[in-house]
Amino acid sequence: MKGLKSFLFFGVLTISFLSFSQKDDYHIISLLPIEDDTIAQTNFYISKIIDNRTFKDNLGIAQKGMFNKKVLSTFDKPFEDEILDYFNVIFPPDLTKQALVIRVNQLLISEHTGAFKETGKATVNLDVLNFDKNNYILLGSFSAYAEKNSMDVTGKHDDRIREILKSCLIQFSNTDYNNAEKRFISVNNQQTLPAILKEPFKKGFYTSFSELYTNTVFQDSTIIFKESNSNSDKLFLDNRVHKRALYYAYSDGESIFINAANYSGDKHFVKTEKIDNYLLFNDTFINQDKATGMSFAFGVLGLLASNEKTNVLLNLNTGQFHNIDNRMIQLLLKDDFPELYKEIKKYPNDKNLMASTLKKLLLEGNDKEKVKQILEGF
Repeated sequence: MKGLKSFLFFGVLTISFLSFSQKDDYHIISLLPIEDDTIAQTNFYISKIIDNRTFKDNLGIAQKGMFNKKVLSTFDKPFEDEILDYFNVIFPPDLTKQALVIRVNQLLISEHTGAFKETGKATVNLDVLNFDKNNYILLGSFSAYAEKNSMDVTGKHDDRIREILKSCLIQFSNTDYNNAEKRFISVNNQQTLPAILKEPFKKGFYTSFSELYTNTVFQDSTIIFKESNSNSDKLFLDNRVHKRALYYAYSDGESIFINAANYSGDKHFVKTEKIDNYLLFNDTFINQDKATGMSFAFGVLGLLASNEKTNVLLNLNTGQFHNIDNRMIQLLLKDDFPELYKEIKKYPNDKNLMASTLKKLLLEGNDKEKVKQILEGF
């Protein structure tokens, strides 16, 4: 175990150094002040912002300086305050109108440098909610995307973020939400144990991780999957554009399929297997070499996703994705489970083999908590 302890020590030291060095070098984005951009022809205003992003410490990647150094980006003010202040400018508060709540599930920017130009991108997914008698009602889920080419896109991230936020609310204002069926949702994942870990999986779509956590599904008969090989771990939408970004996951009643748009931008749902408090899947995932939110930000926009598949865990308590480090798993197996060690070393990306390996480690291993800490990169 000496090698394992040394590996853990230097791993934690490296991650701490990377995290510390990045905190001092954020690219700061401000949505205000702006010229008058008020939209007066609405019957609502925004009273509250809920930050439902999986990673809350950054907005994605910007490139600074003549050498295009990649740095994390963040708002000048706390996330909820920055967005609410912007919405209060374009949709001025008016007590005669309906007060709505915005839950932001994803908001990311990125930059890509080509031979003669740079491309700035921004993407958002949010829910519009109504708060009524201690319940949140989902009025609609909306996504928007903006892309712009120029010689230097860093200074215009604020414009793209404003554009996509405004676009979602305009989409909402053009829907007939008053006559829609009321869909009650939970926005607070503070139960002792997530419902998804206590109950059978319900058949339907999960709008976000919050609904997966509470095992609250919506039925949507307009979403149709293509027929696929029964041995395949992937589901593809019949219409690849239709609403793919509006659903976090799907359950057929027996298994849960995670939407790859959550982590790589790919257009499929991948089958998972429940192991303890996790969902395990194998897919083309984020490059995790630096083990930071930076890699995640690139992965969502499909910029730095590796071409190689890897085993990934979704923690059902927290909503965090964790890329499994095969070297660490092999070190755990080497002494106590030599036969499994040989198998996993030979077939590291076999999801079924990894599933049985993790179950054995978590059920029969000497230190279950240590296994969990290693799986989550601590």
